[in-house]
Amino acid sequence: MKLFFTARLIASFVLLGTMGAMPATDSDPEDELKAAIVLSFVRFADWPHAASGTPITIAVFGRPAFAQVLRRTMEGKVVKDRPLHVVEPKSAADVPTCDLIYFAIAHAPDLRAFLSDPHLAHALTLGEAKDFLEMGGAVNLLEIDGHMSFEFSLEVLDRTGVAISSKLLRFGQIRGRRKGES
Repeated sequence: MKLFFTARLIASFVLLGTMGAMPATDSDPEDELKAAIVLSFVRFADWPHAASGTPITIAVFGRPAFAQVLRRTMEGKVVKDRPLHVVEPKSAADVPTCDLIYFAIAHAPDLRAFLSDPHLAHALTLGEAKDFLEMGGAVNLLEIDGHMSFEFSLEVLDRTGVAISSKLLRFGQIRGRRKGES
């Protein structure tokens, strides 16, 4: 029992020492979790139209605070030989080269029109609006019983051509089926 207590005490000191070395942030823990989920989607996605070595560009519409958290999470990372780059465009016309677009807005009257814009045709779209999938988004992050989860549209993923590994998709909820599936 004494050995167990000593091990827990040492682990606590190591954790506290590590936390002291981390930069202080005033970001929302929920945004930190959402950024980690976005990074998971980047790691488990394949964009067939992307050239090797070109940056994976992630656009954020909505809350600038989330864009900062995402930038901090992605900064300096490389996925599948592609560096990660976060941008904050002003309109859909500014995103023709974006691979992933995150909508950090819960309500936007023009979100449906925005999601149907041809500039977004090959981009993976993630959002957090209640009816995001119905508006044409591919992946919707949501909270279920206090835990972060996601739902996705196979139809929209097929249309974009972005392939998401089943290793990640198995943790989400499917909304809609591909044509011809029962």
